[in-house]
Amino acid sequence: MTNMQELLRRITAAPSVSGTENAAAEVIKDVLKDTADRFETDALGNLKAVINENAEPGVMLLAHMDKIGYIVTGIDKETGFLRIDKCGGSDARVAPALRVNVYGKKTLPGVIISTPPHLAGPDAAKKAQPLDKLGVDCGLPYDEIKDLVFPGDRAMVDAGFYELNENRVCSPFLDDVAGVAAAIRCAELVKAAGGGRRLECVFTTREEVGGQGSTTASFATKAGTAIAIDVSFAKAPGLPETVDSALGSGAMIGYAPVLHKSLSDRLRELAEEKNIPYTVEVMGRSTGTDADEALTAAGGKVTGLLSIPIRNMHTPVEIADVRDVEAVGALLAAYVLDE
Repeated sequence: MTNMQELLRRITAAPSVSGTENAAAEVIKDVLKDTADRFETDALGNLKAVINENAEPGVMLLAHMDKIGYIVTGIDKETGFLRIDKCGGSDARVAPALRVNVYGKKTLPGVIISTPPHLAGPDAAKKAQPLDKLGVDCGLPYDEIKDLVFPGDRAMVDAGFYELNENRVCSPFLDDVAGVAAAIRCAELVKAAGGGRRLECVFTTREEVGGQGSTTASFATKAGTAIAIDVSFAKAPGLPETVDSALGSGAMIGYAPVLHKSLSDRLRELAEEKNIPYTVEVMGRSTGTDADEALTAAGGKVTGLLSIPIRNMHTPVEIADVRDVEAVGALLAAYVLDE
């Protein structure tokens, strides 16, 4: 089996801001090259890895491989600073002074500018500066950078990958690198066990900007069951008491009006049968994940959601426990092998 920390590190490093996910897809293909029967890529860049190709019925897993980041909107002719906008729901409060990589004709290091506190004024700490008031300084004048970077190019936070201890890791992109890794672990476990249902691991694009990848992938598949894999909020100081899934507590099994209760119940039963740690996450409406698009595609799917608890979501310091990633992978494999 692939080492989980190294798997997370590899996928984290791949530049894959929403709409430009090719690098992440190539890493995933390399990891699964000896596991998948075949791969498919569609017009939106979704990558499908098929295991047990000739088995029926089918189960589709959805884990998004796009990452939040920034899109270049222009270049200031006076300073050479890049103007940017959000690509996905990055936290504007932490944007100033971040290190980024800009993916133009070549990769350029840069820094999102920050007004010194001496000059920011008394109210600066009370609200986040809008991105259109900031910019990316790559250390180049306009005459040089205009030939290297163009509007529409992407930028991604450069914050590294850290092992805080033997179980906990920190990275900007555990949403949804952790879900991708769980899907990969499921595929490896199913392949090693032999048998089970047809498994389609779909690594989707554009989840952070609307879920378009899930929509097209779910419409194209013949699988009648879809399970989305994403992250959710882990218990931490300052969060509501309703957020009660701690790091290390296992898979989060989703219950919501848009999800199929029978599938959620079966996942919970399997977790208890297999001694896989889990908690329950209840949502009152939609889930904000790829499950919402899969639910109604092409006549509808029996749809479920498994999540991995993380802290500091949509910041450069998301924290996850690898045991939770492993628990989700094991529970998914138990479901695929449950005939």
